Amino acid sequence: MNKGLLSLSAFLLSSLCVNGQTGTFTTIDFPNTYTNTITTGLYTSNNRSGFIHQSNASINYGLFGPKSTGFKFRWLAHDNGAVDYTTDTDQIMYLDNVGNLNMKGTLTAGGNVGIGTAPGADKLTIDMGATRSAINMLSDGDANAYSDLKFTIKTTTGLASGKPNMWLVSLRKDGYFSNDLTGPTLEFYATRAITGGYFAPLVFKSNGDVILAGARNAVNGNVGIGTTDTKGYKLAVNGDAMFTRIQVKAYANWPDYVFGESYKLMPLQELEAYVKKNNHLPDVPSAKEIEEEGINVAEMNKILLQKIEELTLHVIEEDKRNKELEEQLKLVMEKLEKIESK
Repeated sequence: MNKGLLSLSAFLLSSLCVNGQTGTFTTIDFPNTYTNTITTGLYTSNNRSGFIHQSNASINYGLFGPKSTGFKFRWLAHDNGAVDYTTDTDQIMYLDNVGNLNMKGTLTAGGNVGIGTAPGADKLTIDMGATRSAINMLSDGDANAYSDLKFTIKTTTGLASGKPNMWLVSLRKDGYFSNDLTGPTLEFYATRAITGGYFAPLVFKSNGDVILAGARNAVNGNVGIGTTDTKGYKLAVNGDAMFTRIQVKAYANWPDYVFGESYKLMPLQELEAYVKKNNHLPDVPSAKEIEEEGINVAEMNKILLQKIEELTLHVIEEDKRNKELEEQLKLVMEKLEKIESK
């Protein structure tokens, strides 16, 4: 016990003998170190390198190298730092007391980092090998399988012949891609096989446009598939499409009025004259109109139904006439039979 106290006293005495001062002090100031309640350490003759312990400063335990090399290593720092490695001017690596690791750089003075490989010209280079994913993010369970993943590219201009232009893009924990700025565009770029640089085969605009095939001039809220010109329609498709069901909701003025008592059915003679003159039925668009403007499917279905209902009325009227003629013919036949029987 006494030997231990003597050894400790000798150690403290050797540590506290600086600039010719010995004794017991409340505060001791070492050159080029911090002023603290109690500081003990092992130093070289220039007081710049060795082992240091400070009870109430930014370093609890640390190793210092010569100032010319700028080496410093410390751990259990009271300012929330667990371990850090730093120079006199720059912090290289910092591990705080909750496990967060911050690194300025690996092997390169510019702060570039390499994972699985030596750092390259980019800030982060990852070599995932032949059978591994580059980044694997795990949540704490299926119920919380989401993340906040953000990519930021600080560019403000982008041309078709230049590199892609993108602002801050976020994959939010609610599962949506978003852009935190007002009025930007989220564009997925690909290189052209011919000259012309980049183009965007898929574009999400902040005004609600979703454009496929590289359209950049869509009207607000419209979608073009295989075309850059939606012609003002909400969805424009250049090509074939297959659906299992299409339903048009809340379509007003459906042609049930054809069967109303006030509806005037065009006589067949007038209908014949109209068809001979115009080469199409009344209310039906002409071939030229369809060629120039296309077909409104809902409106065309309405017109076709109207014509079917009109045709139905014509058939009903013709059926009535036929029955009247049959009755008249029956009477005539009965009279003929009576005449022949005499």
